[in-house]
Amino acid sequence: MKKNSWVSLTLLFVTYFTFGWTLSEFDVPPHQTWFLALGSIFVLAIVLSFPMRNTKALIRGWFSSDMGAFISIIVGALVAVVVFTWMHLFATCLLLISAAALARLDIQISGGKNWRAFVVLTTISLAGVGLGGAIEFLLKTGRLVLS
Repeated sequence: MKKNSWVSLTLLFVTYFTFGWTLSEFDVPPHQTWFLALGSIFVLAIVLSFPMRNTKALIRGWFSSDMGAFISIIVGALVAVVVFTWMHLFATCLLLISAAALARLDIQISGGKNWRAFVVLTTISLAGVGLGGAIEFLLKTGRLVLS
């Protein structure tokens, strides 16, 4: 990897560390929030590491039909309402996606292949989320084990 790739990877780690810290503060049962967070980390790493080759043809085919365009307008309106209603959640998700995309771009520029990018993105993201959640939980309860 390049010498300067540590900046984007550190940014990725700090972003996910903060996300893990925030997740640990919720009053929701931990197994639900952490399962959703880990699943979203894996999905984001897969989407960024293994992009679809025929994305343009897929989108063009979807919008060429009237039903596809109608469903897209309805879903777009729903997404706009959700974005404006939960702006803080949208901003957090956008920050996580942006940090991961920057790290993926840096890995790609340094010559990393898809599997290497997936492993690096997943490892750093999981380490950041886990460490952030564990430190917040330790500071809040004084113990590191859930019971």
